[in-house]
Amino acid sequence: MRTTTDHRFITDVAPDRILQALLAVERIPDWSPAHRDVRVATRDELHRPRRVYATVTPLNNSDRQVLEYTWAPDHIAWEVVESAAGGGGKGWFDIEEIDEGTEVRYHSEVYLPIPVPGLLLKRTVSRVNHRAMQNLIEYLGEFRSEQQPDPT
Repeated sequence: MRTTTDHRFITDVAPDRILQALLAVERIPDWSPAHRDVRVATRDELHRPRRVYATVTPLNNSDRQVLEYTWAPDHIAWEVVESAAGGGGKGWFDIEEIDEGTEVRYHSEVYLPIPVPGLLLKRTVSRVNHRAMQNLIEYLGEFRSEQQPDPT
């Protein structure tokens, strides 16, 4: 069973700060309710996460996954290359500076090896991803404020 979700939001956080925040993959459990543990196994020549181990709970069932990340200045993508439960998926973030601020587009595809009614899977994954995006917006706000100069 496969489902996809897409989200888009605009923030006043600069694109390079968003990229830095998303590079901190070990902090994904801080904003994603589906992630329990994330650890970087390998990094590329620019020290960005390349291979990542993650424990996720897509439908309240824990799964240990290995993800491969690819990076570009305005694009972050990942794909599940191994899954203990036989699941899979992929996704990406696109980051673009626009007149109103910075637009962030998120796409996620989740594959589950067990038969789940399509509507249940779609609603559950959509709800989890919606909450993750709300949390990510708050996380980016905190990340932005960490960079603000001290006025004193």
